[in-house]
Amino acid sequence: MAHTALTLVVGDHTSEVRATTRDQGTVSVPADDLERATGWGLRAEGLCRGDVCVPVRDRASLVIGDEINLDGFATALHRPLAAEPAAALAVIGESAATVSESSETLVAPEFTLPDVDGRPVSLSDYAGRKRLLMFWSSW
Repeated sequence: MAHTALTLVVGDHTSEVRATTRDQGTVSVPADDLERATGWGLRAEGLCRGDVCVPVRDRASLVIGDEINLDGFATALHRPLAAEPAAALAVIGESAATVSESSETLVAPEFTLPDVDGRPVSLSDYAGRKRLLMFWSSW
């Protein structure tokens, strides 16, 4: 078991949190750090953010001592998790339902990426012009 600082990325927000990595690669974060980073806190009724609560049926898969298992957290919220303990990095993605809803509108979210010369280019730089977006995923 190793204690370390972990960079947690959720959407556009990046936070440094305390983390514990166990032998089997399980990463857990203190409940207060996770709530500060994500807005989701563990309550009697489940994982809650404001007035919205998601019931947690298997608390044992979510809670390890006074910490929250990141895999159990992501599973409870139906979000993908990519964690690399050796790099002290974890990313929690948007739920498939949210991504599916936004792709059905055919409106791409604003983003900025570097071009081949390293200069930042934003989607909005081409407002009013026809654009073709191609993307893929390895999974």
